[in-house]
Order: sequence, then structure tokens, then C-alpha cells
Amino acid sequence: MELETLREDISRALNKEECGAEFYFLLSTIDGLTVKRADLDQSAQSELSSNFIESVSNSILLDDDISLIELSSADDRKGAIYRYDLDETPEQLRHLSEVLEREDFSTFDFTQDELAKLKGIIVLLGHGKEQLVLYKHQYPIALFKRDTGLFVRKRNENRLGKVSEDILRISSTFEFFRIGEHYYICNIKALERFFGFHNAIMNLAKEGLKNVKDSGLLEDLTVLDARMNDISFARKLVRASKNSPVLGEIPNVEIITFITHHPALKGRINISEDGAKLSLKSKASQNLFLKLLNDDFLQSELTKLHYASSAKDPVSD
Repeated sequence: MELETLREDISRALNKEECGAEFYFLLSTIDGLTVKRADLDQSAQSELSSNFIESVSNSILLDDDISLIELSSADDRKGAIYRYDLDETPEQLRHLSEVLEREDFSTFDFTQDELAKLKGIIVLLGHGKEQLVLYKHQYPIALFKRDTGLFVRKRNENRLGKVSEDILRISSTFEFFRIGEHYYICNIKALERFFGFHNAIMNLAKEGLKNVKDSGLLEDLTVLDARMNDISFARKLVRASKNSPVLGEIPNVEIITFITHHPALKGRINISEDGAKLSLKSKASQNLFLKLLNDDFLQSELTKLHYASSAKDPVSD
């Protein structure tokens, strides 16, 4: 999907004259995660709705510097939205679909439910069939407990009084969203840290490792296997399983020749004694190898200068 198509879909859902909002709490229970409808008074509902609409508009519709790429092709660029294209979907993402498909949610009840169990806030924006669902992760610092020394001005008085209820702070930032049939990731670091993303990444990274092995390019594969628990490293290895423009596309002899002549690679990635394979004993050489698989080492046709660039959007006529 092109970025402009995504923006058009979002714009239709956020038509200000017709757009409404519903809010849901994702709670941790003894039976796992469950969704409950959040009951807000009219002024809070209206203000939060406007805040989230504005946040989506500013971060997606009006930001000319963002890119849209597949999650399996994720690189280190800033300002990217990633379309989720992995086979395994974290549970929190699946709950975005749940609020689109169901209406029989019970309402959050302060006599039975606890804000301390809140894991995320789901925001349904749109009208009719035009629906956009946002997911906002609930960080512990956004909940202010009544018994933690909080004080506010007492109504109509010039003195402070102790807060008698828990206070929930809701900002309009969000980490993921769903529109149409696809999930989109705005904060990949949050996905890695909190949302069961490891298994999906590890399985694809193992495929990438197998592809590297099958290529016969490395002298010793165990050096990469030993770093598989590093989620950032594993995520970069995913590209070797799905989207590397180098692995399986360029003959090994040409890859080795490129390394021996490139100013950023020669002497930093070692070649085996027979000259047929690469030796990656250091972490630095392993990181360079992953960059190589991503074809990050480029040369300007105009200036003939060499660059290392992870963000590469294809140029179309």
C-alpha cells in the first residue's frame, strides 16, 4: 500500500463532521487480557476524541517526512510507519480487530475492575464502515495512585487536599493502529519491548539464518546464531529471510570482490584463506555483514562518493 492511499483511507475515517469515538480498556486478568468499554462523560469523550484525531492528523496526514514500509523490511530510519506483514500477530494487535467485530463488551466497573490492571487503551474512530482503531500502551507512570502522596487544591478553597481517588492520565500518543485489513506500527521499540513480538521475529530470523547457511557465504554460522537473543540483531536478520536484495541475488564471488574493494568494508570483514567465504569473528564485522545484506553501501553516481544508507526508497518514473 502506498502512503498516499493509507492517508486517503484515514482521512475518510476522520471526516470531522461524521467521526465519532469509542474508548476501550485492555485489562490483565487471571484469564489473560480482556477488553472492556470505557464509560466517559461527554466533555471527556469530546476532548479525548479531538485530541486523538489531531494526533493522527499531525503524525500521519500532515507529516511530509514519514515513510511507509513493510515491518519485515524495517531499517533504522526515523519517522517510519511499518505495515505488519509477519505471520504471527501479538495479542494486543488482535484486540484491535476485536473492537471492530464485536459490540457486546461489558463496561469497566470501578467496583470490580482496577486501573492498576490496565495494559492499554483502544480508541475506535470513524463512522459507518470507515473505521480506524488506535492502540495506546498504558505505561505505569500514567497512573497516579491515591496513596502515593498526591495533593490537589480543594474545590473553592485556598488549600491542598489529599487525592482520594486514583488518577489516570491519557495522552493522545499511540503505538499501533489498524485500518482496513492491515495493522500498522508507529513505535517499533514498543513492539519489541512489550508486545510478544520476540517469537514472531525469532522464527523469521531463524529462516534468515538458514538462508545465510544455504548461501555458503559464511565460514562459521555459529557467530550469528549466538546473537539471536538480541532482538534488535534478530530483527535485522529478518531481512535476510524475506527482503535481502543481495543474498541469493548476487553471486558470492561478486559479494567478496565488492567487500575487498569497498573502503568501508575491506579489512573489516575478513575473507577465508581460500578466498571463497567470509569470516565474521567480531560483532563489528557481523553488523557490517547485515548492512551488506541490506545493500546499505552505496555510491553516488554524481559525486562517486561512498555512503552507508539504511533508508532506501525505490525511485519510480
